[in-house]
Amino acid sequence: MISGGSLERDAKLARLATLAGCTPLPMDDTQSADFILIDLSSETDRLNDTLLRITDYLQKYRSTALIWSKMESLEVIYAALPQGQCHFLVNADDVEAMPILAGAFGRGGMDRLHDRDQEVEFRSLHQISDELAEFARTLARMADPELKDKLQDKSISYRAAPLGGFQGFPNENSVTKDVAVTLRLREVIKLRRLRDRFFPPDLFADPAWDILLDLKAAAQEGQHVSVSSLCIAAAVPPTTALRWISAMTESGMLLRRQDPADARRVFIELSAETSAKMDDYIVAVTTRFAPFI
Repeated sequence: MISGGSLERDAKLARLATLAGCTPLPMDDTQSADFILIDLSSETDRLNDTLLRITDYLQKYRSTALIWSKMESLEVIYAALPQGQCHFLVNADDVEAMPILAGAFGRGGMDRLHDRDQEVEFRSLHQISDELAEFARTLARMADPELKDKLQDKSISYRAAPLGGFQGFPNENSVTKDVAVTLRLREVIKLRRLRDRFFPPDLFADPAWDILLDLKAAAQEGQHVSVSSLCIAAAVPPTTALRWISAMTESGMLLRRQDPADARRVFIELSAETSAKMDDYIVAVTTRFAPFI
């Protein structure tokens, strides 16, 4: 099903679907489809109505949605749509949808993410998704050299710690300990980004670890982390970051929390188990390198 917001955009999305071996159809709420391709990049006035329509359709037919959006509207879109059925292409070129439509992330893969008894293979997820997406971007650059700068656009990869506002802790010793750990985590994050000054950022791309480090540091600071902020912290293009956030959430490593002050936004945080594992890791590293700290 195609819903591009204009006849011109509908035609482009239909061609994309055809090239991927799919049969494009106009959006029809009474018919089921394997995929729905929806461009919300220019949607403003009726965004909430559109999101409700998409949600109802996905819940009814269990289809997979490919959603084009801008970074500015990502928070609202991500919070409104159901988990596990959506792929987000943020400020992305159309060719990046090809691996999804070609079956790299078919419905079977989505369903497996819901099975908590099966281990989610993040290495396979990373390789299948990003290698195919990079291949698609390379083809686009070969076809049109002017796309090079747009397709290689990178997120700002270091988000500094917010000033002040540390949560209170039971006693002075724990305050000192937790603040010290937080400062070390922020230093680790900053040093990881320092490598980008000397080597290509793609050489060290490790979004899962960057996501865990940022969420742990934020938790120590008593700060909430939005989806868009976490995409920046992942130090990869936002489309890639969202794939990792979604997969890690589906596996139970991360949790979605609705913003109590704004129902249109969700925060991401570590699950209790993941947070405990990060604590154990930090203790192990601190103990090993204590003489040098």
